[in-house]
Amino acid sequence: MTIEEMKERKRELGLSNEFLSRISGIPVPTIQKIFSGKTRSPRLATVKALETVLTDYGPKHLTADGFFCELRARQARVSEAQAAYAIRKPEQERLYSVEDIYALPDGIRAELIDGRIYYMATPTKTHQEINGELYLAVANYIRSHGGGCKVFIPPFAVRLFADDSNHVEPDLTVVCNPDKLDERGCVGAPDWVVEILSPSSVKMDCFIKLIKYRVAGVREYWIVDPESRTIVTYEFSSGSDQIVTGTYSFDDEVPGSLYPDFRIRLSDVL
Repeated sequence: MTIEEMKERKRELGLSNEFLSRISGIPVPTIQKIFSGKTRSPRLATVKALETVLTDYGPKHLTADGFFCELRARQARVSEAQAAYAIRKPEQERLYSVEDIYALPDGIRAELIDGRIYYMATPTKTHQEINGELYLAVANYIRSHGGGCKVFIPPFAVRLFADDSNHVEPDLTVVCNPDKLDERGCVGAPDWVVEILSPSSVKMDCFIKLIKYRVAGVREYWIVDPESRTIVTYEFSSGSDQIVTGTYSFDDEVPGSLYPDFRIRLSDVL
């Protein structure tokens, strides 16, 4: 999709630059410069993120299960002061890098998306219980089946685009290519990512990270919601625009696409 085609699509859908920024995670000034022609050669990842939003956004919003994220977004009316993710607002606008993340004081967790820092809150007991059970299930499955993939839980850094502008810490990360691993974490897109929602991480996990993970090349993405006891799964088919999704309760056996015979029923362990 060309820039002109994206502009036309934006007009057709009646989307504002602010909305595109909220969903894609791209700063409003960057979007304005791209659509005004001021930026003549935008980054490929930035263009792809905008194209993905403009292609997928519609009545169903991103997928048939997008309603789940929209509903949770409406329910999560949390003030900035209470938010688990709070964007850093410096006195002078500038982009940050991975080195700024590494320079944070001990005990301060943050993620970096397109050069913008988002601070992270300490996870709750329920969050940790779910994360622990998921880790055990996936790790035991891989070990018992002789798989070569590795599974990680935070703190574990993922530099999604192998650049210095994007650094995230998923709740569960599965990496099957050992060449992507170094002592600092994963360089490039993991194969499988799981995020566990809190009321104030809905925007980040359901919209911004959903787009980023898809654009980066993540193969499978799960969003786990402890409040509604729901799991939404996304399978991003390699080499196509197809998205395969499913919505499950904690009482269901949830299948994985990375491992077709993998199943987990969270109500059995929680």
